[in-house]
Amino acid sequence: MRGAETRIIPEEVPPKFYAEHLKAYEFARDFVKGKKVLEAGCGDGYGSAYLAKVAVEVTGMDYEKDVILRAKNKHSAKNLSFTDGDATRLQFADESFDVVCSFQVIEHIPEGQLLRYLSEIRRVLKNYGTFYLSTLNLEHSIKSPLTYQKNPAHCKEFTLGELKELLGSVFSDVKIYGLHLTLRHSFYQRMKKIGIFRLLPSRINPVKRFYDKVTTGDFKITANDLNKAIDFICVGKKRAL
Repeated sequence: MRGAETRIIPEEVPPKFYAEHLKAYEFARDFVKGKKVLEAGCGDGYGSAYLAKVAVEVTGMDYEKDVILRAKNKHSAKNLSFTDGDATRLQFADESFDVVCSFQVIEHIPEGQLLRYLSEIRRVLKNYGTFYLSTLNLEHSIKSPLTYQKNPAHCKEFTLGELKELLGSVFSDVKIYGLHLTLRHSFYQRMKKIGIFRLLPSRINPVKRFYDKVTTGDFKITANDLNKAIDFICVGKKRAL
């Protein structure tokens, strides 16, 4: 995970962008209750802190020491800790965690280290433990193959088929879901593109008012229409050999 990183700082990004990323943590939250959790690639630490509200213990890890220092200063709980480390060489013992989360991280891993990254996640998971992983859907992101420019911080972006093949090479039990807009959100997105309200003052512009208050409730996660998903949310189980 190197290069010009694009990290989520909740108070510095638009509500839609924050809610879109928080939705993955919301999806995992009910499944981490009472569990020991590792977040590989925690960034600001907002997601680790969110999961720590229900998990028995959460460790947030990121490769940049200054990022970890900011996370420690910003988020504090008895069951929450932060440490620096490399997601492709995890410093934890085998079978240390019930759950490993790694959201919007895999696209930052150099292609030659992808298998090591996933194998390390599998190694530190307890038998029958669960991993949660998210990444953008390349097919959704490419509006036109002729004009699309990959984020310079991304090493590899995935189509559904590519992601299935890669995850299946390490984990035998993987389910993939898709992040989508709700119908209400889709309506306002269309209105924004049309620009029908753009000349109205902000205080009475319904599109502006909607986007100022977007929450996780304006996104949905489903196993349907995966090719049209904004992001993929992947859930895998480690089965004892």
